[in-house]
Amino acid sequence: MSEFQPPTLRQRAGAVADLAREQAVETEQLRQLHPEVVQAMQDMNLPQLLKPGSISTIREFIDVCGILAEGDMSAGWCNFVWGAHNFLVGLYPAEIQEKVWENPKALISASLGPVGHTEAVTDDGAIVSGRWRFNSGCDHADWLLLGISQEDGEPYLGLVHKSEYEIDDTWQVLGLRGTGSKDAVCDKVHLPVERLIPASMSLVPHGALLVLIIAGPIIGGAQAAVNEFARKIGPSAEQALLLRLAEASAEVDTARTVALVAADILDINPAPNPFITARILRDAAFTARLCNNATRRLFEAAGGTELHESRTLQRIFRDVTAGCAHARLQWEGQVLPYAHMLVGE
Repeated sequence: MSEFQPPTLRQRAGAVADLAREQAVETEQLRQLHPEVVQAMQDMNLPQLLKPGSISTIREFIDVCGILAEGDMSAGWCNFVWGAHNFLVGLYPAEIQEKVWENPKALISASLGPVGHTEAVTDDGAIVSGRWRFNSGCDHADWLLLGISQEDGEPYLGLVHKSEYEIDDTWQVLGLRGTGSKDAVCDKVHLPVERLIPASMSLVPHGALLVLIIAGPIIGGAQAAVNEFARKIGPSAEQALLLRLAEASAEVDTARTVALVAADILDINPAPNPFITARILRDAAFTARLCNNATRRLFEAAGGTELHESRTLQRIFRDVTAGCAHARLQWEGQVLPYAHMLVGE
């Protein structure tokens, strides 16, 4: 590449992935992304790829999150979270978007389930209290998007500034430790009505997108398992191990293809109909299933040495296992709606 050619998006992501790989052990110990990794992601504008006004495609975003996850799945996961919720901020009124993007590198984490509470959303806004779990990347976030229920009425998404909530360090977990997905706590916080949008205008029409892009870091984590297993066994490996490697690599390649084809469908159908939505949700769950199978297949064949916490493969295995435990990736729940449509229900 000549000095006059800017690095491609994949090259930018690859450079950050190399740094994330170097810092992966310390990131896990910190239980949040290493600050140097966050800064590198910001320098390369990777969390901003789905920000309103961006020209990046869903395919490109999934690909970038996967590349980051090959270095450290926690980095790919946080990038997916920040990117997804940058996108959702674009659904708020223009004046709120301007407030958020006063800092053009603002990071937005989220916990979208309506577990917070308000008595009612009025013209004056709402008084909100609650505890929200799984706020990935919240230590570095400027804002949170939080799901809010009310006594009588539909749930809302509230946009909450970091000065208005506290982070409770509850993230003592099996995998994805580096995401720092801690609890956020609000106690009688007033949110103006401009910072509240009905969940029906955000989560319902964009549910397929929000679920599909989880595939990015999971594919990258599974690819990292393939890479590490291949490095571990080397060219003189016995046939049984080579067969495991071949099957796992085929599963990961298939998962990537399924996810990217689904991304292409969403790129040309930004407002998908129910049939397309059901297919995308099926594809996301299938991608996770393939990657989970591939990673488990390799870890089981790797031997007792890989049980030690100092080993790379066991960390990757834990991270992929944790990622695939996401509620929106569970096989039965995500594929039945598509099957019902196929049989004409």
